[in-house]
Amino acid sequence: MERIMMKQGRCLLLFVAVLSVVWWWGGPLTPSPAYGADDENCLMCHKYIKMGRITEEGERKYYYVKESIFKKTVHNRVRCRDCHNYIDKLPHDPVKVGVTCNTTCHSIKNPATKKQFNHKNIYEVYRASVHGRDKVAKSARDADKPYCIFCHTNPIYLPEEDEVPSQITDRCNVCHQDRNFVNHRYAHTGRRIKQVGRDSRQIVALCSICHENEEMLERHERLVHEEGEELGRKFPFAAESYKESFHWKVTKYGFNEAANCLDCHAKKENYYLNVHDIRSSRDPKSTIHENNRVETCKRCHVYADRSFLAIDPHPTERKDDNPLVYWVEHIYGMVGDAVTYALIGLMLLETWGRRRDGVAWVLRKGTTWRRPSKRGRDRIWL
Repeated sequence: MERIMMKQGRCLLLFVAVLSVVWWWGGPLTPSPAYGADDENCLMCHKYIKMGRITEEGERKYYYVKESIFKKTVHNRVRCRDCHNYIDKLPHDPVKVGVTCNTTCHSIKNPATKKQFNHKNIYEVYRASVHGRDKVAKSARDADKPYCIFCHTNPIYLPEEDEVPSQITDRCNVCHQDRNFVNHRYAHTGRRIKQVGRDSRQIVALCSICHENEEMLERHERLVHEEGEELGRKFPFAAESYKESFHWKVTKYGFNEAANCLDCHAKKENYYLNVHDIRSSRDPKSTIHENNRVETCKRCHVYADRSFLAIDPHPTERKDDNPLVYWVEHIYGMVGDAVTYALIGLMLLETWGRRRDGVAWVLRKGTTWRRPSKRGRDRIWL
């Protein structure tokens, strides 16, 4: 009997040990609320930190999803397969195309139209712009263009708030009587009201990722020329020249009222749609087309007229772009250097002359030149 009890005790101890290891390795056996929302069981694999691979080009790809962060993002109510609709089995096949941003969401309805939600209105505007391309680039020229996810990530609704403020949502909940509904609506509207979009410096930094990439710019210019087309004269140095302008010089110190890239290159009306509608300067619909520039400048400079356009918003000192400024800059630099060297030479010549005459440089109540006087007193040379 005693042996049986000892054997049962060992089995129980072994069971507890195994259970402890499972608990420590995989977390609680009961799913968290966020995990329960994963009704397609994608987190079964994607919850592991080391989930990922290295591509043939040597780029690291991470497929780990941290559910505690994801549930705070703007896509937290969207089912995985609303975007990843090419997955029809588990484990799924290797992904070749990935998410396209014109996909219709089956789990989210537009509360205004009562239709399934999608980004097609923005996507069509983007496709018609100079940046427009498909998810899988059809040509090397298209591969240089930014797809939606280059500029847009899956941001957290209100990153500065760990919890929804109950002093606000409690009042809403009195009538709506659904805490989850109220919390989600607060986060959705609160994000827009608090203006969490990019400021001017962030916009310039984002545009500069491509427009300051010399390798990409040279390649893109070559590909366009091979197709018999032309780019704008300022295209190869658009970001560089903007950073020479007065607009950038005040923007970089935090003044957000000066023009950034989108203030000139996007229409002011329906701004958040039209920032996706960047067009070539040769396109009559472009804000920087020669027929539209005065109106674009008038957004800030209300008295602007045709003569105002003589001011270059992308000034440079490049010889091929602005030869007058190039030569003025270089001549001014040479004159400045010559004056500096002449002053140094004059000082050295004067020092040599004084030392030849027996004048010594001393430190006494400041710096001065002194030499013995024939009258027995020091003679001071200032």
